[in-house]
Amino acid sequence: MKRIVKIYKKFVLVVSVAIATIATSCTDYLTIIPPNVVVQENFWHTKDEVNGMLATSYIKLISTDAIQKAIVWGELRADNMTYPANYNRDIKYIVEASILDENSFCNWSIFYEAINNANLVIEYAPLVLDRDPDFSEGDLQVVTGEMLAMRALCHFYLVRTFRDIPLALVPAVNDSELPEYAQVHPLVALDSIMSDLNRAENMVMPSGNFTTKAHNYGRITKNAVLAMKADVNLWRAAFAAYYEGESELVQPGDVQRYYDLCVQNCQDVIANMDRKLEEEWEKHNRPQTRYPYNLLQNEGEPDDIEDTRVSTVYNQIFGFQNSEESIFELQITDDNSTNGANKGIVNMYGTDGRSGTVVVPSGFLNKNYTSDDLRAFTYTNAKNLTGTGGSSSSSSSEPLDIVIAKYSAKESPATNYRKADEFDANWIIYRRTDVLLMMAEAMVARPSSSTADFTEAFNIVKAINTRSRMDTTNIVKPLQLNSYLTRDASLDLVMKERLLELTYEGKRWYDLVRKALREKSTNGILFVADKLSSNSSVVKTKMSTIDGLFFPIYINELRYNKLLKQNPAYEDEDSSTEMN
Repeated sequence: MKRIVKIYKKFVLVVSVAIATIATSCTDYLTIIPPNVVVQENFWHTKDEVNGMLATSYIKLISTDAIQKAIVWGELRADNMTYPANYNRDIKYIVEASILDENSFCNWSIFYEAINNANLVIEYAPLVLDRDPDFSEGDLQVVTGEMLAMRALCHFYLVRTFRDIPLALVPAVNDSELPEYAQVHPLVALDSIMSDLNRAENMVMPSGNFTTKAHNYGRITKNAVLAMKADVNLWRAAFAAYYEGESELVQPGDVQRYYDLCVQNCQDVIANMDRKLEEEWEKHNRPQTRYPYNLLQNEGEPDDIEDTRVSTVYNQIFGFQNSEESIFELQITDDNSTNGANKGIVNMYGTDGRSGTVVVPSGFLNKNYTSDDLRAFTYTNAKNLTGTGGSSSSSSSEPLDIVIAKYSAKESPATNYRKADEFDANWIIYRRTDVLLMMAEAMVARPSSSTADFTEAFNIVKAINTRSRMDTTNIVKPLQLNSYLTRDASLDLVMKERLLELTYEGKRWYDLVRKALREKSTNGILFVADKLSSNSSVVKTKMSTIDGLFFPIYINELRYNKLLKQNPAYEDEDSSTEMN
């Protein structure tokens, strides 16, 4: 947690609690002050000050630092991402499993800053009830719920990345008095995270009850909390399976219980979303063609789609933003990008069709996608499954690496890109297909999984996969149910579809780590090293233990907090090596 030295104090008096409003031009009206100032008598007097502190937590999550780490931690070590020829050393070392504790991506401070900000709101916002008549009990409940969920989300990022983490559950009032916390077992951390989410669930705003899309999808609502709970339960089940028989923290039946809870969480999210869709359709008297799981569908004739490779689904979810399939996405505007609040996606994935810090590995598309899967040509700038990427949208005709186009492409196919100075792609945390696939994974991974579970999981995957094909009535390599009626085959199917659908959204590496925990072995994920033209055997050796799948604790954290212990996989690494 190091030293949390930046907290935002003042917020414009006309601030809206909507993140779409509060996150714009933040450097114009937010003043950075030390943490101890925000607990003195000159603060916590008005509703606007509470809203400003609320906004700060969201703003920290859309910062360049936070988004870059969400991408690196959740994707970089997997099979779908690598470094380009003009590489960043820290990125290269991570891909090659040569991670030292001085690597900049081991620095977790931005997430603990967001946690501390949430803790300050939870602790001190109640003071405003007696100081500002415009701040009601209802306002306090919603704000507290969001900050509990924010604290849970940030801790969740950390436990998936570092495993053994300190829990920060009280605010750091003075930088010099910041307590030193010892790390806790991952199951203890996940229990604490779930406790926060359980409290938050009935405090946050019901999904859809804000007045604008940006509010409903840009702030943490009930559906967002339920999606987080589902995700956390998946990880509780995976860690419980790994530690079963080895830790008193795991009781008989825990694995089954956590998977069952995940399924229920997902069903609740989907039911809430479906109910809201029904209300909207009835309100606007719009007859709707029903598709499986109420998924958006690509519009247009199959021949036209095949010729143009236009995916209207991509356009709605990633181009226009805040689609009806969204659950929670961080709102990013032109102003936020211009004033430096967010350059994370731009820096990592590039812009204007040019590669950023990471690119698509050679052979990845051909190995995983079929030639009629629109996602191969909307999530990247590939012209075909086996060749290189297309040229940028500039006048240069020089062929480039295959570029990650998800988010940066304004529309499909990936030929029209957002510029670095007009970047407004929201960063999606959860959406409908993610929740459906979490539900499918839990159904087939639980010990009680049955033919009915395998069938339901297959139907979920088939619905998501089918809607992404150029001609849904004439599919290349169609899925066949009888091939996926065992636990292992069904799990492979679900995990593969999570790759195809959610790649580059900060999910893939976490999915693989969860798989390794469930199997108590890294053997099933070592194939990720095959993306390297050399040193793949070295990478596989370094990833041969579960410890090696998690990041080392940053060297400065070890210096400042003597209670922290380094991940055993990195204790013998030479941390004096220069990282330049």
